[in-house]
Amino acid sequence: MATATIYDTFTLNEDAIRKIISSPRTKIKESGVFNDLKVSETERLANAQRILNSRRKCK
Repeated sequence: MATATIYDTFTLNEDAIRKIISSPRTKIKESGVFNDLKVSETERLANAQRILNSRRKCK
């Protein structure tokens, strides 16, 4: 399996993939900064629309 980032491409073998999948989840602490990890798809789309609208007004 190969995956690419903006700058690098990595090839993972099956053992590496299993290790990644079996690793424990990382809990994300509440920071008070808005993120879309825990919002519904409707809220995520509404926020994206607000961001796009605010960018149009800046021109």
